Amino acid sequence: MSIVVLSPEQVQKKLLERSYPAQEQYYAMYSTWWGGVIENPSMMMVPIDDHIVHRGDGVFEAIKVVDGKVFLLDEHLQRLASSAEQISLPLPMELSEMRKVILETTAITKQSSAILRLYISRGPGGFTTNPYESLSSQMYLVVTALKPMAEEKYVSGVSVGKSAIPPKDPWFARIKSCNYLQNVLMKKESVDRKIDFTVGFDAQNILTESSTENIVLLDKNNNLVRPKLGQILKGTTMMRTFELAKKLVEDKTIASIQERDLSEEDIRSAKEVMMIGTTLDVLPVSSFEGMKIGEGRQGPVAKKLLALLREDIKSGPKATPV
Repeated sequence: MSIVVLSPEQVQKKLLERSYPAQEQYYAMYSTWWGGVIENPSMMMVPIDDHIVHRGDGVFEAIKVVDGKVFLLDEHLQRLASSAEQISLPLPMELSEMRKVILETTAITKQSSAILRLYISRGPGGFTTNPYESLSSQMYLVVTALKPMAEEKYVSGVSVGKSAIPPKDPWFARIKSCNYLQNVLMKKESVDRKIDFTVGFDAQNILTESSTENIVLLDKNNNLVRPKLGQILKGTTMMRTFELAKKLVEDKTIASIQERDLSEEDIRSAKEVMMIGTTLDVLPVSSFEGMKIGEGRQGPVAKKLLALLREDIKSGPKATPV
């Protein structure tokens, strides 16, 4: 076998020739490393020795654009900054400048609906675990297609099972880092089992979260309950949904809003169970480990929360420069 040494020109030619179906959903990439926006998916690259690549050393956010409105942009940026601070990762620019870059890059795509995948990396500079070898932190923003869940799922509900993957340590669970191996394995697990989602439980059999979604429930006493934030990621959509849910307390649709430890039995005895996330909004759970939850379809509280959230999404900032 003879190994070919490629020239820069040959590499560029091969990059432009290589393509695969998923690239049709990549609209634009902003990179501090390249100093601008790239529109050709084949050229959307990150240095191989960036710590985000070989160590998962970085933080990220996924932000939704619907009908030209960016949902919870400032909340996502604040969580990004918090995650970065917890791992001593300096931001490459101020949040106000980052916000401007995000809106300008989104506007370049001319897409009214999208997912903004925002990454802050430790940066390139070496292959060891030493973070100080990196030259400087970098920002990568990729604007991709928004692929919503099929609308019928919001009526019929989704199937959920118990994950066999050990959950993250609470300290790591509260940081949205790019080390998502456990999350990947949970998604693989649900696909292999032919169910929609799996959810985690800690060593004390306390409910945590799903691969990229939060799980909440309406208990038998009509309380809307989420797991304690100490062992899960503080989901921006979940927190906003619970803020909106105060209206349901006022009109006596629900008795109260609570945060407490939840068990398998709490799920099995719940009136309603819901998955909440950036791409999901509020998605009803119809079954847990094959057992029907409630009526086995969207319940009245899930329906009202979904309507409140989707109306709230319309109030986000426009995906244009400010």
